[in-house]
Amino acid sequence: MNIPTAEDAELFAQSVRKWQQVLNLSDWRIEKGLKPAKQAMASVEFNENARLATYRLGDFGAALHELLHVLLHDLTTTAQDPKSSQDEIDAQEHRVVNLLEKLLFKAFYGIN
Repeated sequence: MNIPTAEDAELFAQSVRKWQQVLNLSDWRIEKGLKPAKQAMASVEFNENARLATYRLGDFGAALHELLHVLLHDLTTTAQDPKSSQDEIDAQEHRVVNLLEKLLFKAFYGIN
């Protein structure tokens, strides 16, 4: 097992803040949970009404991995809701595609 130290947890928290900014997730409040993740390197749970994502550390994972779950959360919940229209699903998909397009162009071509 790779149990995170207090220093590891702080580095993870710093990484969460970085990726929250990079992934344009400022509409989410992202906080560290008090309990450890069970049978996982890290986990994230959601309270949609509060726009709260709570992450937990277990056998130590990657902040980017957990923040990508946050990025995709609106898309997956919209797609799973039988009341969602195709336009709503498409809008959530394009939110993700537009962000990834911007990030990938910047990473590969230096274009903003």
